[in-house]
Amino acid sequence: MLTLIYFCIVLGLLVCVHEFGHFAAAKLCGVYVERFSIGFGPTILQWKGKETTYCISLIPLGGYVQMAGQSDLPDEEQKEAEKDIPPERFYSAKTVWQRLCIILAGPGMNLFFALPLAVALLCYGEKVAILPDGITVSQVIQGSPADAAGIAPGDRILKLNGEPVTTWNAFVEEIRANLYSPVTLTTSRDGKDIELSVTPDLNEEKGYLGLGIAMSPPAQVEKIASLDSPLREGDVFLAIEGLPSSSCSFEELSQTIRALPDTNITVTVANYKKSRRADESQQPEKRTVKLAIGKKKKCQLFDIVNVDGRARLSLRPGAPESLWSLEGAKILALNDRPLALSQEDYFEACGIGSITACVAVAAQSGKYRRETLVTTLVSRVEYMGHAGILLKPASEMVREPFLSALKKSPAKAWAKVVETLRTLKLLFAGSLKVNNLSGPVGIARMTGAAAQRGFDVLLNFVLLITVNLGVLNLLPLPVLDGGHVVLLIAEGIRRKPLPEKFLLWYQRIGLMLLLALFALVMLNDVGRWIKDSEFLGTLLGKFFR
Repeated sequence: MLTLIYFCIVLGLLVCVHEFGHFAAAKLCGVYVERFSIGFGPTILQWKGKETTYCISLIPLGGYVQMAGQSDLPDEEQKEAEKDIPPERFYSAKTVWQRLCIILAGPGMNLFFALPLAVALLCYGEKVAILPDGITVSQVIQGSPADAAGIAPGDRILKLNGEPVTTWNAFVEEIRANLYSPVTLTTSRDGKDIELSVTPDLNEEKGYLGLGIAMSPPAQVEKIASLDSPLREGDVFLAIEGLPSSSCSFEELSQTIRALPDTNITVTVANYKKSRRADESQQPEKRTVKLAIGKKKKCQLFDIVNVDGRARLSLRPGAPESLWSLEGAKILALNDRPLALSQEDYFEACGIGSITACVAVAAQSGKYRRETLVTTLVSRVEYMGHAGILLKPASEMVREPFLSALKKSPAKAWAKVVETLRTLKLLFAGSLKVNNLSGPVGIARMTGAAAQRGFDVLLNFVLLITVNLGVLNLLPLPVLDGGHVVLLIAEGIRRKPLPEKFLLWYQRIGLMLLLALFALVMLNDVGRWIKDSEFLGTLLGKFFR
């Protein structure tokens, strides 16, 4: 339900901005606007202005501004409704340049709206990974450009084209801006700096756009359970005595602590604030403390997490690759005893030694269908290290002062325009497949996911969508504003209206393209939804083999 609410608010806002552009330009040009609608279909709410009826309609998948004389081929009913409107106030009576301004004002307003959104995002702040010693590579996709260049997990990327690497987001943007062009990386391995030449690439099958690497920021203390702990919330782990620096990543540190019950380790940490202004540099002092690691019963291979009231299996780092197909599976019972989700620790009631979990696995059967399989997973319960702290990947919120945000907002908005144009180029070149396109269902799901991750992520998503609407509407296709621009340019060249027969066929082609595009994106959305929905997939799997 929250996803639907967020979707309606976001899409309604962007549609209102787009249609207001058409509306304002029409009014400035003296056109009589009969109706301003947000949404299509049955009217939910409407009120009458001086001459325009404003309304909110049931289906929030767009909107429209109905102008007198806008239809190239009006029917008798429309002619009757417009008979009392002065002819000079008809849309069709305006010059080509005036009509061009009215059409371009819609996508233009979407692009302009990116500026206040960028200001709001920069002022609110964006969450960025804390990278005290460059980017630590945690994973390299086999056959990727990084793999071909010899980059390995544990390597640290210090510079890109001679410039120090400060944030992961900026690094990714620069890499994607140089797609198919070689870049120079300065990496560090075993204390030695190495310069490499790498050419970013795109491979949908292998799942990478860029170098084909994942990074892991150092671990940061999110919460502390023990009052006498020498650590503080916000501490970032920089080094562990006797272990390589890469062991301070979130995954590796968690694994290290679990492997050292009843021991003391010496760690170097630095305390970072949760948020800072962009013009403030965090230079926290390093502290070296002894961390006492206690013990508690844990399972060797997996943990159990409560997800929406269901016990789910979460494999521990280092588990055999053959078991990763079980990640996220339902845990039905431990040692033949059904799980009670109210338990704080599922393994405390188990004795040290062998344990058998009954696991329900959702396995894919065909393109969208899944069927439920039941198997067992044998592991061991043993004493594992427990430091009394909750860890997370190190991050901070970086925000801009208002005047600085105003200054930087055009560059922020333009970066989204460039990103959209780059994606379109890849799509038309065939590097990206059309099944990557999303429609209303996909956008709704992405809106809900963005809202759950934080307001900064939601603002970033809305910024990207408004730029997408502005740029895509300028494409010269009959279904879009860009298609109307093509007609107006043709009319300006001919210096007379286009033939009615041509306009009729143009409208028909536009309608067919619109329906085909809508069908394509809906099929993509529904297909992804079914694949991601365990309930629907399992239900279908019972009927289709």
